[in-house]
Amino acid sequence: MAERTRKADGTFVPVHGGTGTRLYKVWCAMKERCANPHNKSYRRYGGRGITVCEEWERSFSAFREWAMENGYKDKLTIDRIDTDVGYSPNNCRFVTTAQQNRNYSRNHLITYNGQTKCLSDWADELGINRATVLFRIKSGKPLEEVFNTTDGRKTRWQNKAYSKHCLT
Repeated sequence: MAERTRKADGTFVPVHGGTGTRLYKVWCAMKERCANPHNKSYRRYGGRGITVCEEWERSFSAFREWAMENGYKDKLTIDRIDTDVGYSPNNCRFVTTAQQNRNYSRNHLITYNGQTKCLSDWADELGINRATVLFRIKSGKPLEEVFNTTDGRKTRWQNKAYSKHCLT
């Protein structure tokens, strides 16, 4: 028999046993930022129409079951695949913090040589600091110069073997 607790009105409700776990905190925070106008993140979530699907909204057990079947680990965070759509089984996944940071709706996306990536991915690709790439772009340098200059050092883009591999 499942654990249960008595509410103030005398009725019994089931207890899921997850209170206090990291996953329970993830579930609560997800609901809070979508539904509570006093939450500091509300304007970026509930304030712009991001919601939690009905099944997850009403049931931690349903959310926990989905999470365990979809790769939940304590070091991962919940991420919406499409940042303009709410939390639901079809739009969520668990990823590292670094992966999630690349999925922000406010990310600076850059298209170069037919590839679109966020600024951090391009910096990793070039092998230079993200701030350097951003500074060059904000300085008005053409993308060709941003992607092919590293203060006198060759970038991976200038290495022909690498360029053939990456740009074909």
